[in-house]
Amino acid sequence: MFESNRIGGLMARYKIEVSYKPGVLDPEGKSTLGALKTLGFKVSDVKSLKTYIIECSCDEKKVDEMCRKLLSNPIIQNYSIQKL
Repeated sequence: MFESNRIGGLMARYKIEVSYKPGVLDPEGKSTLGALKTLGFKVSDVKSLKTYIIECSCDEKKVDEMCRKLLSNPIIQNYSIQKL
């Protein structure tokens, strides 16, 4: 779970998932849904999300700041953080 970095500090690993909020158009999900239906699959919905695995010598509060400032658009996206 933790590894020592080159400077001697402890590294934590976090999994961040970013997805669109309900009601926000998900073009990748919609395109994938259409392609799956064209291939004959009986699929009713597809949602896309982006996953990041980040290793850092920081706490979850700093990872949350990363999400708000860069990894997501809080107006149209939700994100979750899981410590690995």
